[in-house]
Amino acid sequence: MPITDRQLEWAMEILIDRENEAAKARAGHEHMADLDKVVLAKLMGQSNEKSAAAKEAWARAHPDYEAHLEQKKMLAEMDYAKRDRRSAASAVIEMWRTEQSNARAAGQMR
Repeated sequence: MPITDRQLEWAMEILIDRENEAAKARAGHEHMADLDKVVLAKLMGQSNEKSAAAKEAWARAHPDYEAHLEQKKMLAEMDYAKRDRRSAASAVIEMWRTEQSNARAAGQMR
């Protein structure tokens, strides 16, 4: 099935990404990953446990850390969804390019 002009336009809009949505999603995901140790350290500082292992266990079980992980998950999902859309758009363009090449080779430029 040939790639339609509408599909090609969709793919180009995704890849052009004038609002930098893909970059923002990836930056948000990476930033949350960078905050893991910060959130954990702050919570460990609030703990009344004696050993470092007990402080860490307490911090990892804390609702604030769980909330951080949920937010990190949400941002990761957004990041991966944007990446998947860009991959799909790239595949559409690559298929269109192949069609164009095949048409040129056959002498049937559309």
